Amino acid sequence: METKSIQQFFNSYSLKMVVVSVLAIVLLIPSFLIQEIIQERIALSDQVKNELFGQWGGKQVISGPVLNVPYKILEPVGNNLGYAEKSGVAHFLPETLNVEGEMVSESRKRGIYKVVVYEGKLGMSGSFAQPDVSRLDMPNANFNWDAAYFTMGISDMRGIKNLPELILNGQRITVESGVADNDLFTSGITVKPDTMESSMPLSFEIDLVLNGSEDLSVEALGKISDVKVSSVWPHPGFTGGFLPSSREVTADGFNASWQVTHLNRNFPQQWTDNKFKTDGARLGVELIIPVDHYQKSMRSVKYAILFIALNFIVFIFIEISSKVRIHPFQYSLVAFALIIFYALLTSLGEQIGFNLSYLVSAVAVTALITWFSASLLRNSTMALRVAALQAGLYIFLFAILQLNDYALLTGSVGLFIILAVIMKASLKVKWYSDTE
Repeated sequence: METKSIQQFFNSYSLKMVVVSVLAIVLLIPSFLIQEIIQERIALSDQVKNELFGQWGGKQVISGPVLNVPYKILEPVGNNLGYAEKSGVAHFLPETLNVEGEMVSESRKRGIYKVVVYEGKLGMSGSFAQPDVSRLDMPNANFNWDAAYFTMGISDMRGIKNLPELILNGQRITVESGVADNDLFTSGITVKPDTMESSMPLSFEIDLVLNGSEDLSVEALGKISDVKVSSVWPHPGFTGGFLPSSREVTADGFNASWQVTHLNRNFPQQWTDNKFKTDGARLGVELIIPVDHYQKSMRSVKYAILFIALNFIVFIFIEISSKVRIHPFQYSLVAFALIIFYALLTSLGEQIGFNLSYLVSAVAVTALITWFSASLLRNSTMALRVAALQAGLYIFLFAILQLNDYALLTGSVGLFIILAVIMKASLKVKWYSDTE
């Protein structure tokens, strides 16, 4: 009698469900390995991008021009120990800054990886008001106007293609490579005019042509800054601390413009040494390649437990209703087929794009599981139901992956409906059979 009870227990569907549940959890390990593979491919893609950026020119940030005036001042030392001379540089920002830029874009490939690069053509103009040294609160300072110079920050000097000249009050002045001080910029150009007067307002113009990759940013350093950027690239992303005040994005490209005043940033028009940094006034455009198959593949693999669990539930229902015994190893084969889908999706996505690779992978795995089910169950109706399940799940997942703002809502509603269907189907299953 006891032997019969033990045999009934080992043949019971309750034990089968426990074994299959443990099996489903164990089979999640390959899905984690797939996620690691995707992360490795993302890292390799970034490495290739950085290599191409290094050869062409990286993300460009243009800052300035800024008027810099060396000064000396006597400061007291200790308690009545006399005075020590201190040297420094005073920085004055332009009154107005106008930038008109065009990004001539193109995509470059290395192997299976593609990046977008551009040739930036920037026309910059503006004016400096008479420097107001009284705002520096240094009444005893001696400013050396004869040694005054202008600096412009350029983040990647390798990208410069022309020999720019600064037109200062109508006079052309050759620029020098490098910045004369590191208070504001770590790389860029310097312009040293022959003569400078503290009482003279200044107008300036400069044209830059430079190579860059993906992103072009400008720092709005004028008391009033007007920046306009255009390109034929149809997929822009706007970066930095300011969104465009107006923009037009079409299939033929985009136009964007910004208007920024000194009240929109957290530093004044003049200061000394390195008291302030200007990167908080940055605005720009990123040229985006709408190829996000790695991101979508990573999101899709997180649904592996859903696919495995639902397939196992369906096969258990089939096993109970049709009295066909299915071995746990055969459950494992179905789960491995589902995991292979994500490997196919990632590898094919690198070659033919996400949407087409999703279709090919889904059809291949659905066909494989349907064929296996038909051979295992010897029931074409049941096999077609399994095929319908696979198709429905893959359509549901694809819909979620295409959504951003409503992905969570769609997924939650879909899971609720799936749970309701399972609950309804479970009512028709005779759970307590003779073997139980």
